[in-house]
Amino acid sequence: MTIVVFSDIDDTLMQTRRKCDSENRLQVGATDKTGEPLSFTTTQQRMLLDLLQHHEFIPVTGRNKAALDRVNLEFKSYKVIDHGALVLDKNDQIDPEWRAMLDQQIQYWSAGLEAYCAQVLQLIDIEKLQLRCRVISDFEYPCYISIKGDPAHMLALDEISCKFQNEQAGARVHINGQNMALLPPYASKENAVLFLQERYRTEHQDILFLALGDSHSDVPFMKTCHFKMIPQQSQIARELKTV
Repeated sequence: MTIVVFSDIDDTLMQTRRKCDSENRLQVGATDKTGEPLSFTTTQQRMLLDLLQHHEFIPVTGRNKAALDRVNLEFKSYKVIDHGALVLDKNDQIDPEWRAMLDQQIQYWSAGLEAYCAQVLQLIDIEKLQLRCRVISDFEYPCYISIKGDPAHMLALDEISCKFQNEQAGARVHINGQNMALLPPYASKENAVLFLQERYRTEHQDILFLALGDSHSDVPFMKTCHFKMIPQQSQIARELKTV
């Protein structure tokens, strides 16, 4: 039997120091651009990783390739990065089949992402919002719009967010704490995981898909797997407590 693990990274397998239990023995999980420690793993997360990395272990992350390279984990199989916009093969190149799909959709969204980013930047300037906004590109593909800053100030972007979601079927807005992402249809963790699941099914007869994630954006891809795991302290877990 083949076991394939699709896992989010940040706030699932590691997190910033302020989100860590002060009593836990921490180890550096990822560094920032200057090489300084940024994210940390707990004892329990490392125990879980020891189990998972014996199988096909695929990151499904909002990180771009450069940020994923700063994670202190070894990924030997496929990689889903940039919120699902890109699927990399084992040689860290965009999967050819995925690239063909991407090239079709990018014709519509390439200029569109820049236009929406310009609208957000204009509103930030007019309203003096404590926000930062830019288009995240990777492998020369525009992947999504990243907005960071004061969650209260993000409320001023409601009109633009609604317009973005109505632009084309599959366009979405994801908010988690101080991070907002405007995601075009091709930036889909769910679609990327479904794409890889079909690939694995053609290669293996008996297969088990496991999913790990912490936030709303992870739920769609997690639903496609046989079993799901969530951290005790996570966006999903907090909502389950109210059920």
